[in-house]
Amino acid sequence: MSEGTNIFIFALIFGVHYFLSRRTSVYSGAIIPVAYLVYCGWIFITHQTDHLITTVLLMLLGLALFILEWENGREAFKKNRKNELQRMKIHDI
Repeated sequence: MSEGTNIFIFALIFGVHYFLSRRTSVYSGAIIPVAYLVYCGWIFITHQTDHLITTVLLMLLGLALFILEWENGREAFKKNRKNELQRMKIHDI
């Protein structure tokens, strides 16, 4: 695959993950990080790594990015819900 295609795929995955993280259910945002952990486990089980330390560090970086994105999505959801409640109070609904 070309480098541009890889960047597009990563951006798409992170976009979908952010969208799922902003949903009502907390668990919908956990789908992609869990799938990522399964993928990382599969790489280790099948011994598809050349440099163990580099691979572990890159996998931890990826997991950290997913968790941070999940946290940002949850904060955005809570902020959106709070703003919506404020608008309802203003309109006295």
